[in-house]
Parts: sequence; structure tokens; C-alpha cells
Amino acid sequence: MMKYCIIYNKNASSGRKSKFIKKISDELSKYNDVSFFETESVDKAEAVFKNISKLNIDRLVVAGGDGSVSFAINKLIKNNFVPKKDFAIGYIPAGTANLLQAELNLSKKISKIVQILQSNNLKQTNLVKINNDYFILMAGIGWDATIVHSINSSLKKLLGKIIFGYKGLQKFLLMKNQKLKVNIDGQNHIADWVLCSNTNYYAGHYKINKTNIFDNKIITYVFKDLTRIKILYYIYLIIFFGDLSKSTSVITSYSSELKIDGQGKKIPIQIDGDKYQYCDNVELRKSGKYFNILTA
Repeated sequence: MMKYCIIYNKNASSGRKSKFIKKISDELSKYNDVSFFETESVDKAEAVFKNISKLNIDRLVVAGGDGSVSFAINKLIKNNFVPKKDFAIGYIPAGTANLLQAELNLSKKISKIVQILQSNNLKQTNLVKINNDYFILMAGIGWDATIVHSINSSLKKLLGKIIFGYKGLQKFLLMKNQKLKVNIDGQNHIADWVLCSNTNYYAGHYKINKTNIFDNKIITYVFKDLTRIKILYYIYLIIFFGDLSKSTSVITSYSSELKIDGQGKKIPIQIDGDKYQYCDNVELRKSGKYFNILTA
């Protein structure tokens, strides 16, 4: 018997997945000790993570979107959580994009999810540090982050992926870019958008490179002089080749550290598809931190 803690972020899907999550919890409870928490606010979620060490758990199961997993990892680190040797994070996809579902090759069937959550199929996932926080999938600095920040959370719950498409089109038609100074290995570049990827996927289950969350590397794309024509070309590269590095107007970097300067303006940032912060400066680097995560 193992000890589980399931944390369900009801905000991730407006509670539409509650019955689905509860069935998984009930199945796990047949043979394991399960603590179940539903959270509807950041304060409630933080309270759970503040006391999570007292539960002495073997598995932390996060039910929500990609951002819910990112939130959980950051709270574990900041609360100085010391995991057991075979501790692992499990994921139940219940968000908008669920890129992590594709990375982990997870099924949508309850029986398959329960099977994975009770398994010992552990892999060590690489974490990337952004300023004083961490992400598991990606960080967007500039262009795409302005789209994420413009989305009302209530509309996101109601419309899901549709609102991303609508706001993306709006941003595309009314394009006004903020110039960023990007330092890579001592060289400065001026760009409109920086996308740091620790995943194979972006904007739904579309492949953009050949890395994954288990590789000890990060790929950063620096987009210079972003225009509507170039965006259409990048979409073409993603759909037909799954590789953004084919574009000569994109700097593809495998550096372990980058610094970005907003040149006197606050920079919008998104991590793992959720709003992060507006910052004067951004530093991205390998963290040297890892977590075990359950995969198919």
C-alpha cells in the first residue's frame, strides 16, 4: 500500500472534470491510502503544499492543466519538500492544452491512468529556472505571453482553446511588438519574442523540436523582427516539419543560460501556458533540479 495525495485544481476546467477525477481517486483508494484535496484558489492550494511534508506521501498526483503541475513543483521546492527515494509526481490531464499528457504518453481512460499512477514507471524530468522560479515545459517571453496575459480566466474556463485562438488572431492583426535585448553566451541580439522550450510540443500537441522534458538540455528560439508573414511561415514549419530551427530568421540556442533585458519596459512572461509575471529582466538557466514523474 502506498500513500497518495491528490490535488485537484478545479479552476483548470471549471470543475467539469470533477466526476472523472473522483472516479480515479476512488479506484486508487481501493488499495492505497489516499488524501484528496480540491482547491479553488491559490491560497487554498498553497495551504495544502505548506503542510504536505506531514502526509509522508509516496505519490503526489496533480489533476489540472500544465500550469497546475508547474505550480505544484514550485511549491514543493519553496516549501523545502524532501521526497522519499522513490517519490514521484503523477498527472491527471484536466486542463486546456495538456501538453504534459503528450510528453508522458498518457491515455484518457480511467483504467489506464490508474494503472500508471500505481506503477513504478518513473522518469526524472529536467527543470528549467526562470528568475527565482521553475518550469517543466516552456517559458514564453514577449509575444505569446501578451496573448496569455490578455485572456480572462473566466473566459478561459468557458471557452478553453478557442479563446487562445481568438486572442492569438487579435494579436496577429493588431501586431505591436516590444523590443527585447537578449544576451546569449556574451552576444547581444534584439528580438520581439523569446521561446524557451523544455518540451517537444507547443500550442496544442504540435511538435516544434526534438527535445523532451527528460533531456538535460533546453532549446531557446529567439525571434527577430517578428512580422505577420514570418508568423505564418513559422506555423507552416510547425505543421509540416515540426521544427522551428529551419527558419533562418530564428536564432536557435542550446545555451544553458540566457539573459533578457526589457530596455526600460516590463516584459510579459508565461510559463507552461499560464500567466507568470511582468519583469524588467529575465534570466533563464539550467537548474540542476529534477523530479521523478510517472509516465506510460
